[in-house]
Amino acid sequence: MKQLLTIGLALMTIGSVSAQQRDYQKEYEAFKRRSLQQYDDFRAKANAAYVKFMREAWTEHAAQSAEPVPDRPEPPQPVVQAPDATPSNDAVPFDKVVAPIAPSLPPQPVAPLPAPAKPTEKSFAFMFYGTPCSVSLDAEHRFALRGVDENAVADAWTRLASDAYLPIISECLALRENLHLCDWGYFRLLERMTTAFFGADGRNEARLMQMYILTQSGYKVRIARTEGQLVLLLPSKEAIYEYPYLAIAGGKYYITDPTLRNKSYSVFDREFPKERYFSLQMLHEPLLSVLPAESRTLTAKRFPEISACVAVNRNLIDFYDDYPLNDTWSIYAQASLSAEAKEQLYPALRKALEGMNLPTAADRLLNFVQTAFEYKIDEEQFGQERPLFADETLFYPYCDCEDRAILYSVLVRDLLGLDVVLLQYPEHLATAVHFDEEELSGDYVKLEGRKFLVCDPTYIGASIGTAMPQFKKTAAEVIRID
Repeated sequence: MKQLLTIGLALMTIGSVSAQQRDYQKEYEAFKRRSLQQYDDFRAKANAAYVKFMREAWTEHAAQSAEPVPDRPEPPQPVVQAPDATPSNDAVPFDKVVAPIAPSLPPQPVAPLPAPAKPTEKSFAFMFYGTPCSVSLDAEHRFALRGVDENAVADAWTRLASDAYLPIISECLALRENLHLCDWGYFRLLERMTTAFFGADGRNEARLMQMYILTQSGYKVRIARTEGQLVLLLPSKEAIYEYPYLAIAGGKYYITDPTLRNKSYSVFDREFPKERYFSLQMLHEPLLSVLPAESRTLTAKRFPEISACVAVNRNLIDFYDDYPLNDTWSIYAQASLSAEAKEQLYPALRKALEGMNLPTAADRLLNFVQTAFEYKIDEEQFGQERPLFADETLFYPYCDCEDRAILYSVLVRDLLGLDVVLLQYPEHLATAVHFDEEELSGDYVKLEGRKFLVCDPTYIGASIGTAMPQFKKTAAEVIRID
């Protein structure tokens, strides 16, 4: 009897605990519903206020001509170190240190969104640089603008702000995360998606949907009209070449269709809650379907054991080909190499450098970049100045000084774990590397008490610690890389 009583009390206790758990679960679910409703209410109020301002007269702005890519004269042939050159141990002057762009998380939606839907047979499929993508767009999401005046755009925005489009935003953000897209990549994704969805006759509808999704995703973006067309405007704190722009409130708002050369634009200039500037920064290459390009065998001339065969992803090259040109060198260096390129290149390089001390390994890598690649200035290869991401240097038949400096900085950081800075001159870009062995001699810059030996990937035959003679007395701009 006593044992049965004990069991009964235990069962009552378990039942009581289970009841408490059920109560807690109900309270949590109720709290979650209240929170989601509050978020929905906030989003709805934000969009309603936005539409109200959208109906007011848009302001007139004159377009500014696109900034051309600066002309940086470079020698038609790389400089080769003289056979009788003597080592030196000189401090290289510099007059400015440029901090790297601080890594930042991508913008976040103005309020939490529902979980993205799972793909179905009715999902709308589109291609993004050779990569199949899909979202749950269907006939109910298609709309037609009755014009591009203030009220027509505001009416369409009211429709976009309905609950029917919330899953689409969630799915686009999920694609941004899964494909590791930077801000520019996310814009391109939405551009490809909406253009495919609305077709050739729905250009204005596509651009308005792009703006809506970008705004709800947390991005600072504006819309304008000119001669019956809607135009998406992206502000950027980094200078972008070859894209015309509008100067609005002290900022540059770039016209995303660079073919438009109209002079006058009517702009809807109104902030959306929590909006954030676009950044050209790319901390990781997009994860695109792999389409191998033709393979190349790269071999150092002085050290032929340092050799590798590489075939980069052509889809990635196409993505980089559409990337806006700029001269923020740290953006190119921070982007590193793609995972595919590293898988092919790094094992061979690590094997060749095995057992070497860091200065020797850095010297071998320097000769690899100096001699495994053919030199040609950008004007001859592309018709204008064009810096290359590291994967592009592995793809294109030629490269110049900034391409080599960027690639060498990536290799030294990844393979040797050493700190690297870029040295910018009026007509040249080189690198400098910090070694713990302070007694190492050679030409150097000293930053905050640390010595960085000059390593010039375009001074053919030169070892670490050797600066080109013509730049030893020229003040450099030091560009830090995180």
